Amino acid sequence: MPDGSEQSIARKDAYELWAALQAEFDRYHRAVAYIPIGEARLQDDLRRYLCLRCAGFLEKLVHQATVHYLESVAGGPALSFARSFYGHAPNLNPRSFRKLLERFGEPLPSKFDEFLTPALRDSLEDLASIRNPIAHGSVTGGRKLDPFRYQKLCREVYEWLNRELVKPIGTHQHVKM
Repeated sequence: MPDGSEQSIARKDAYELWAALQAEFDRYHRAVAYIPIGEARLQDDLRRYLCLRCAGFLEKLVHQATVHYLESVAGGPALSFARSFYGHAPNLNPRSFRKLLERFGEPLPSKFDEFLTPALRDSLEDLASIRNPIAHGSVTGGRKLDPFRYQKLCREVYEWLNRELVKPIGTHQHVKM
């Protein structure tokens, strides 16, 4: 079972992921000031990159928070078994995210349903729908290519996961071995 120091490491790791994403958005804002107006495609390229980074951030954050949760409620052979089936988070859309949480049983799926407002649900659905086309070189643009909308989604998911899965030690129910 993790002790308090492992708890702070989990929060620190999640924060480092968030801080890295924020730094990329900051660099984007600085870069846009230098991009000539006639280079709209370059701005679109940067926006596509940020959208991909948001999708990757969510996948890595969910994986990291879930592993921390597993470590806080299980140990020994049960933890080894769980980790052997969970090497990475799936591409996250509302269904796959909920399905992952359903594997833990209640109350996580219900809490997720309460958390996922219609606006957040739409953002998560749109981000998931553009992730693979962008990653595989398809030109994607329009309303769905809005990294700032996904940055808000990332912040909301980051805060929710910190509340629900990366809790202070002693608030999870531990499985007795």
